[in-house]
Amino acid sequence: MSTILVVEDEPLIRDVLVAVLADEGYSVVTAGDGQAALEVLTREVPDLVLMDVMMPRLDGPATYRVIRSHAHLDQLPVILMSAVARPMDLDPAITAFLRKPFDVDDLLPLIESVLSRPQDGSAQAGSA
Repeated sequence: MSTILVVEDEPLIRDVLVAVLADEGYSVVTAGDGQAALEVLTREVPDLVLMDVMMPRLDGPATYRVIRSHAHLDQLPVILMSAVARPMDLDPAITAFLRKPFDVDDLLPLIESVLSRPQDGSAQAGSA
């Protein structure tokens, strides 16, 4: 069973993501912002991070840069999601970007695709 860290500051969206992912058999850990996500990552390393771009304290792109700066996390797949267009300054090596609002029929195949990729650093940026 794969574990997904959902990093989302909006409780309703976070709860929906948890319910959908749990229904699909994933183990889900949550964080309300980037700082909380980094705290979770000191305790456990999930198989995937699904993270909002715009959040308080530490936003998604800043959190992504911190994640990538740690050797034990540098290959951790990260899907960033946002209601605004893909930020121009977003690292082109980001695993994938998902525009909100999204359909579960787009989210789940993207997650499955990312989790099935070899984690050797060769994953290219993607979108749904």
